[in-house]
Amino acid sequence: MQKGSDSSQLSLGHLPLADLVFERLRDAIIQGDLQPGVWLRQATLAEELGVSQMPVREALKRLVAEGLAERLPYKGVKVAEFSPEDIIDISTNRLVLESLAVRLAAPVITDEELAHLDAILTESERQTGEVGMARRRELNTEFHTAICKASKRVYLVRLIESLWKWFPSVLLYEGMLRQKELLPSRLEREEKEHRAILHALQQRDPQLAEREVRRHIQNLSQELTEILGIPEEVVKPLEEL
Repeated sequence: MQKGSDSSQLSLGHLPLADLVFERLRDAIIQGDLQPGVWLRQATLAEELGVSQMPVREALKRLVAEGLAERLPYKGVKVAEFSPEDIIDISTNRLVLESLAVRLAAPVITDEELAHLDAILTESERQTGEVGMARRRELNTEFHTAICKASKRVYLVRLIESLWKWFPSVLLYEGMLRQKELLPSRLEREEKEHRAILHALQQRDPQLAEREVRRHIQNLSQELTEILGIPEEVVKPLEEL
């Protein structure tokens, strides 16, 4: 990252300074300027960006919450490292656990929970451009975790939520933005698959709901290959589950 002389270099309208620092660091990680495994030293970053340490501290907390960085006790914060095998491992566990969760949820999901899922998708489908992509990513996570919560299985939900903390959804959505010519078709496919999952839940059909969730997660293999550059041979086990 280039060293800045003052906080005016982070001026992007009227956003709070901590938000600006977060966006700068987040972009640097996604674009590869801050490589996986690099330590994010609070004092150093504050000096480089020309700000106090307070907004940097807040930004680092958000990076950890987003899964883009990890905090190691007594050592500090570093950019998260994901090998292709790690990402497939996370995706595989998601497939197994979320398939179970949706199968359990289908017979017991309430009308209120179904209405909430529909509202999530309706809002998500309005988020199509660069400005709305971060919100769409948040809604995607909310959609999947809300289905899991409908299973009423507390410890299963905890396992799945922990996986979502690590799943590199930020990298996927930002990667889609960089490949603008493919963005409409990818978003359309996501919408159709989400709606198919919701329809199966509305029918209270456990087998159909599980089948749609499995298909949706397995179809991630194309994005994992095209956007994150994971070799097809590494992705193949996910497709065959």
